[in-house]
Amino acid sequence: MRLNTDYREQTTGTLKGTKQYFLVCRVEFSEEERSVVQERGMYDASVEVPSNTPPPTRSGDIYAMLMRIGGAILMPIGLVVSCATELAHQSGSGPAFMLFLLGVGLFVAGKLKDREANQREANPTQTISIRRLLTNPEFVVHAPDLQVAKVYEDLVRQELGGLAEHIRASTAVPEKTTYEL
Repeated sequence: MRLNTDYREQTTGTLKGTKQYFLVCRVEFSEEERSVVQERGMYDASVEVPSNTPPPTRSGDIYAMLMRIGGAILMPIGLVVSCATELAHQSGSGPAFMLFLLGVGLFVAGKLKDREANQREANPTQTISIRRLLTNPEFVVHAPDLQVAKVYEDLVRQELGGLAEHIRASTAVPEKTTYEL
């Protein structure tokens, strides 16, 4: 098994311009390891590595809340105006109904953003299985700064080293052994 790592930085925020760092990992299996995994059915063996997304921020939470509030305001307004124009037999309920749909979209987008932030808080790691690595050999780990990214690189290397050792230990079936008790 071979692990290639690279660092990527990304500027976030509109005012501060803070940087976030990502450790990009690419795992390559040898043909022997691939055949052992296939013969032994080891596709579900996995490793736990740090998350690939940054932790939620206060501004992100506020943004999600504003989206939900805006959606909750626009939905009933759009629905009432749309129904009123239909009852008055006027042609113009189209824009009002679009206002209703915009409200629904904002509310759902805010809820999804909030759910994503809560999932990151509840589970700060990601599980990467051999099956995933065979189909998509690249994964990303988020780090708040470069020093933490280097620590995460060592952690990922140790975890994948243990996985490689597990595969190597499964290459040969143990001989028959007799124990005298």
